[in-house]
Amino acid sequence: MQSRYAKFFQFLIIAGDLLLLNSCFVISAAVRFDEIRLEETAYYDDYLNLIVFFNISWLLLTLVFKTHDTRRTLEPRKATSKVFNVFFVHAFLLLLLLVSLKKDEYSRLFLIYFYASFFLTVLPWRFMFIRLLRRLRKKGLNFKKTVLIGDSSELLKFKELISDHPEYGLEIGGYFSDHPIPGIDRTGKEEDLEPWIKEEKIDEIYVAYKEPGEKLIKWFQWADKHLIRYRILPNLGLPYSESMKMDFYHNIPVLIHREEPLEYVHNRILKRVFDVIFSLLIILLIFPWLFPILVIGVKLSGKGPVFFKQSRSGVEDDSFTIFKFRSMKLNDRSDLDQAVEEDDRKTWFGKLIRQLSLDELPQFFNVLKGDMSICGPRPHMLAHTDEYKKVIEKYMVRHFAKPGITGLAQINGYRGEVKNKEDIEGRVRNDVYYIENWSLLLDLKIVLVTLFKFNSGS
Repeated sequence: MQSRYAKFFQFLIIAGDLLLLNSCFVISAAVRFDEIRLEETAYYDDYLNLIVFFNISWLLLTLVFKTHDTRRTLEPRKATSKVFNVFFVHAFLLLLLLVSLKKDEYSRLFLIYFYASFFLTVLPWRFMFIRLLRRLRKKGLNFKKTVLIGDSSELLKFKELISDHPEYGLEIGGYFSDHPIPGIDRTGKEEDLEPWIKEEKIDEIYVAYKEPGEKLIKWFQWADKHLIRYRILPNLGLPYSESMKMDFYHNIPVLIHREEPLEYVHNRILKRVFDVIFSLLIILLIFPWLFPILVIGVKLSGKGPVFFKQSRSGVEDDSFTIFKFRSMKLNDRSDLDQAVEEDDRKTWFGKLIRQLSLDELPQFFNVLKGDMSICGPRPHMLAHTDEYKKVIEKYMVRHFAKPGITGLAQINGYRGEVKNKEDIEGRVRNDVYYIENWSLLLDLKIVLVTLFKFNSGS
């Protein structure tokens, strides 16, 4: 159930979005049609219909994607990422509608003005609103007073979490237990809670026992009786994940340990559209002049084919053939040994293109083919997958997503040669985070950081 302020904050978010949308529409029209009369023309009704479509479609997408979410644990970056996805779905729906209806009445320049201005205002607005909300909660506005009950160590973890994150807006008012745990000051025994609560205003109780039993039902019924919201801190015996969620098959709860945004069709479509558009831009704008230079350089550096082909581990651990510019002399260890910094197998030209990552350019054709994505876990050789999956926890989780030309691990320093166990563990940790927290905005960040590092030569 929502808190007393939740609906108000959600209303502010939606109202703010629509205010920005309509302001950007009016300003874009004023700039575009400064010297052109729009009123009392055949186009006037078309633009009225367009602004109605913009408002209704944005509102529906907000409700469907739940971008008006204001839950206490929501991070500003994740809130902004969801809005980023909705922005592109909104633009895609308009494009689809215009193509389907074969409508060409609208000024392309106006649409560019609108989407550019809306993009530059709605994302900062959402980011700053969530950030402001967290600051207000940190200062005591819209906080909830809670009580802890039970004897499980999960209560201590929860207490420490609340202390470290005041932006969640929770205040622990007391702790009641017949068998208290060290680290939390006990207010009283469990039987003391009812007389104590008559003097206090409590919003929620959090209950956790080492051995759950009838007490969970007892406190559930007690909370309903006293109009207090009831929360359970379970001990699952599994490592916790921020992406955990509860799903229901009718009335049977099912705990999903890892939520993957790319499990949803609309997110996969968004990512695929981004992959195709970006790859085509690279192929059409860069390949025509750079490819011939690289081909000549590879041929002059030694005997062998221009392109290097190799089987790599892909999504769902299905193997695929990756393409690269050949950077090494022909050898019989290419499918087993990774390239190292001072590898005598590298050609003189191979050292150069590896340093600049130009040997990876043919992989944009892998992206168009659908074997790879622009961003994702880097694909490993089959022999290395067999090796690492035996010793590295969560290593195979990387294969829930398509491999990428670049990725979160690479921009965070885990690229190239794997020198020790810490290197591959860091790579896996980043890859799993990417899978659990994917967004189009995260992909864009990875691409921009990759390009910056490429341009800076780092």
